[in-house]
Amino acid sequence: MSKRLRELIERNTKSGKKMLSLYVMAGFPDIDSTSDIVLACEQAGVDFIELGMPFSDPIADGPVIQKAADRALRQGVNLHTIFEIVKKIRTQSQIPIILMGYLNPVFQFGLKNFFAECARIGVDGLILPDWPVEESEPYLSLLESYDLDLIYLIAPNTRMERIRYIDRLSRAFIYCTAYTGVTGRNNRPLPQMEKFLGDLKTSLRHPFFIGFGVKSAQDFNFYNRHSAGVIIGSAFIRLLDSCERRSLKKEISRFVTQIRGN
Repeated sequence: MSKRLRELIERNTKSGKKMLSLYVMAGFPDIDSTSDIVLACEQAGVDFIELGMPFSDPIADGPVIQKAADRALRQGVNLHTIFEIVKKIRTQSQIPIILMGYLNPVFQFGLKNFFAECARIGVDGLILPDWPVEESEPYLSLLESYDLDLIYLIAPNTRMERIRYIDRLSRAFIYCTAYTGVTGRNNRPLPQMEKFLGDLKTSLRHPFFIGFGVKSAQDFNFYNRHSAGVIIGSAFIRLLDSCERRSLKKEISRFVTQIRGN
């Protein structure tokens, strides 16, 4: 399934189109609306979805996404629920889906069983921030056999030697955070960040996307001077939390239009 994601990124990179991915927490604001949200994102022009797997003790998520995860967990969302959501989406859409979460539930499910189920239902990739590169590397051949991409995160304080190591292991893209810390911070891009991004652009073999704190058309335009696209999480979760379900499609379309500056 990962071939779908890689082909999308390759096609848009060649054409110069800057991509937009939105983070959707599975089960937020409720279980039944998650598939509708993903479909509305696709209709609005979102390129791929980062589907959050709620976890009680996240290390990379800020307060907005933590609260969304808590709400999903209180509704009983687990990996089986998420698989059912993805299967429902796949009856209507082939938009690439990356599952983002933490290693504990995946480990409890069984790594091989989890990878196999992801491949069976049409998941394209995984983001597991608490799975160190060194510990995940022995599993990359298994992931490749299921055609699943493991997306690694880097930050402005990541050593260039380690970034190159991650670049060698990556298949689809690299997730670069706009700052060190957790998601959702009200940050402003600094001049040294632009230099860092420029260095990445000239030294990486794989495209990279920017996430953490991206929330506006200004951010979209700034980060896309160097990156293949951006990933927006907390700002989108706030939108979903603030609007009524009957207006979700309209509000999602408006949000995407504003971000892209159309």
